[in-house]
Amino acid sequence: MKFLLLIASVSVVVLVASIDAYTPVQGRYYPGEPRRAQPPPSNSSYLLGHHPARYSQQQPSYRSLEQTPAPATAGDITSLLKENGLTSVLDLMAKAGLSETLAGPELTIWAPTNEAIAASDLKSIYDVNQLKNVLSYHLVSFKNDPKEISSIQYELSVPTLQGEVVRISVYRKKGVSFAVGESVTINGALVLKVVRASNGIIYIIDKVLDPKDLAFKNTQMEVLRNNKEFSIIYKMFEDLGITLISDKCKSTSVYLSDVDRTFSRLTFPFVIDRPKTFFAPTNAAFEALPAGVLDALLASQDEIGKLINTHTASGTYYSRGLVSGPIPVFSGSNLEIVVSPNGVTVDNAKIIGVDLTNTEGVVHVIDAVIPNKEETLSLCTATVKKY
Repeated sequence: MKFLLLIASVSVVVLVASIDAYTPVQGRYYPGEPRRAQPPPSNSSYLLGHHPARYSQQQPSYRSLEQTPAPATAGDITSLLKENGLTSVLDLMAKAGLSETLAGPELTIWAPTNEAIAASDLKSIYDVNQLKNVLSYHLVSFKNDPKEISSIQYELSVPTLQGEVVRISVYRKKGVSFAVGESVTINGALVLKVVRASNGIIYIIDKVLDPKDLAFKNTQMEVLRNNKEFSIIYKMFEDLGITLISDKCKSTSVYLSDVDRTFSRLTFPFVIDRPKTFFAPTNAAFEALPAGVLDALLASQDEIGKLINTHTASGTYYSRGLVSGPIPVFSGSNLEIVVSPNGVTVDNAKIIGVDLTNTEGVVHVIDAVIPNKEETLSLCTATVKKY
């Protein structure tokens, strides 16, 4: 039985630029990251605790979701993976003991390309159970038909065989019909091609998926907490008494720790139950502010609230969903996105790391602090709860 969790987000056009990833942390598994000795894949992820690489000068090509109609005698998933040259994922599925699963009925597979797998650490995982855990996250026990995905207004989360969900995001070009000119991402990985098989559907993607991305505890605050380069912005959240922002609570509520007051709309009007994009300045960005500015920010909860709202957009804007033009933020104003061959900027800041997926949306890393925007719209009145 299909289980569909519809999440509100914002429809945007596809990103034209690509950003390199950080070097992986030694000893930890981060699927989908480029090795430094190899050309980076087209959508990289920022890795915690490392310095940003330069933008890739080679720009990826983007296209609408390409579907291959199934012939009357279409092969099964295994044979079509081989026919489409996806030998690496096929070999790893066999190594993980999932070959029989691939032969089952009504299956959806998010199949990384050979290049995506080569750029990840998958082949260096020798523990069969760990490998199976990652690969089963690429399998769904029912067909996610491309027509159904095209009918998604913004986003959809579906459960995988591994147990965690994946986030399907649909980005459409402005000025075209509802189901034309669209690109689809799975946790930010671009769908390159769709192949119909006799026992399911293959979505070829350009990155290996990480089951930890949408694990329940991987909130935005957890992402900030676990990276020393975000310690200043994390402290700002702490100064407001916020230790957990849950996408499971009601839109009028925020979860706070050891706080017994209600913040005004100028302080923290978060709408919790919808995905959001946070542009997170690094510590270096805050330290580059003129003398006294950071101290003044930290001394005022209202100014901290304005800063957070200025850096937060409603909707999951993966790097594939960013496009030149204004983007509305929680302050009620807009930030200006500029996409060019040299990279992506947000107002005065350059995006230096992308696609830190979490349960509440996505975080992009920026190299400068965006000046506070005046609050022009009350999105909600936050009700404080203690837990």
